[in-house]
This record gives sequence, structure tokens and C-alpha cells, in this order.
Amino acid sequence: MAKTIYDKAEFMAKTGIAEDRLNALLEKQMFLPAGKVDGSTPYFDESSVQTLEPILKLFEIGYSLEDIVRIRQKVGLPGKGAVKTQPGQLPLLTVGELATRIGSNPRTIKHWEEKGIIEPDSYSPGGFRLYGEVYVQLCLLIMDLQLFGYSLDEIKVVADLFRDFVALKDDTGVFSPEKTAEKLALMKEQIAALHAKMDQFEQGIKRWRTLLRQRQKEIEAIAQGIEKDTRKAARKAPVPAEAK
Repeated sequence: MAKTIYDKAEFMAKTGIAEDRLNALLEKQMFLPAGKVDGSTPYFDESSVQTLEPILKLFEIGYSLEDIVRIRQKVGLPGKGAVKTQPGQLPLLTVGELATRIGSNPRTIKHWEEKGIIEPDSYSPGGFRLYGEVYVQLCLLIMDLQLFGYSLDEIKVVADLFRDFVALKDDTGVFSPEKTAEKLALMKEQIAALHAKMDQFEQGIKRWRTLLRQRQKEIEAIAQGIEKDTRKAARKAPVPAEAK
């Protein structure tokens, strides 16, 4: 399920923190974004809200930023969760950036969404669709499958299994044992089918490379023959009287 994320302004409105105070926390790495969109724009999520709560409570009862830094260094902060000390590990891409990364266009991404082949990892409150880095690999796979002659319905099956595989890599308990076994069997079946399809393409590519090399040589021979005949005809042509 896609999670809600916030840009800086939305996060300040959500938590009530002033921009200068947030900037100071970010500068001292007391608090860091959940990740970045398109590799540069920071974003925040619900875990960011929870992480910030104990810091805001200390501000409310009169502690300064320097006091809070010392408290964290000595005993840690009270409340919900620990403060993140490393940047978020979930870079997100806008539709435009994802399209650029795969050499396509946003309309294609939207079409795949409408067919249920891909779905955003997150939405901003403003409605922007955002995708994890793994979608670059998935979208390139979709384009390859289209070249292999797969229909969009067939591609959706593979894309769903791709997402299941990513989920299982992160947490092998995400599905029941029975459902996991079923999905792994389907993955093996699809891999075998892809191998068979790739073998057919490799054989076809070899045939076409051989055929194209032969035809290229024949085309060059015809062109050289025409050029030779043209030069020969030019030498035999009578010289115009005015040129004598």
C-alpha cells in the first residue's frame, strides 16, 4: 500500500515546526529527512513525524537546541523511537524522472498505471505519484517484455511477481507459507518461460545477423556494378561537337 509523504512545507504544516528550527535540526543532523525525491528534494513521512515529536516536546518545555543536542549525546531522547542519524534509504522518483531514466515518456508510465502493471510507492498530499528506485529496473523489464511480444495482461503477471519478489527479499514472512510457496513456484515458471523466449530470440537474431550481412554485401556489389557501368558508359559517350 502506498504511503503518504510530505515535502518540507507540508511537513512543517503537519508538525507545526518553524522553518528556522527545522533547518537547525537538519544542519546538526539531529533530525534527517526520510529520503529524497529525484535525488535532491528531501521528503518526510509518518515516521518522520513520530521521530520529531520528542524533540518538539523538549522545545515546548524550554530546552534550547544546544540542550537537546547534549541530552541526546548523553542519555538519548525520550518518547517515540530514536532519532535518525543517517539519511533515509528510500530515494523516490517522480513520474517525469522515472520516464527519463528509462528513456520513455510520462504518458507511457500513466498507461501502465491504468493497466495495473505498476503502482506508485507513495503519494504526496498534493497528489504527486512517486516511485522507488526499483521501478527503473521494473519498467525496463516491461519494455523488454513488450519487445518479446508479451501482451499487457501477460506483462502484468510478471510485474506482480516482480513486486512480490522484492517484498519477499525485504521480509520472507510478508505472505503466509502457503502463499509464499505458490508465488515462488510461479516465479520459477515465469523464469523458465522467459529463458525459452530468449532462446528463440537469440536464434532469430543470429539468423537475421547472417541474412543482413549477406544482403549488405550483395547491395554493395550491386552498387559497385552500377557505378562501374556508369563510368564505362561515360567513357564511350561521343564528345559533343561544341566541345571539340
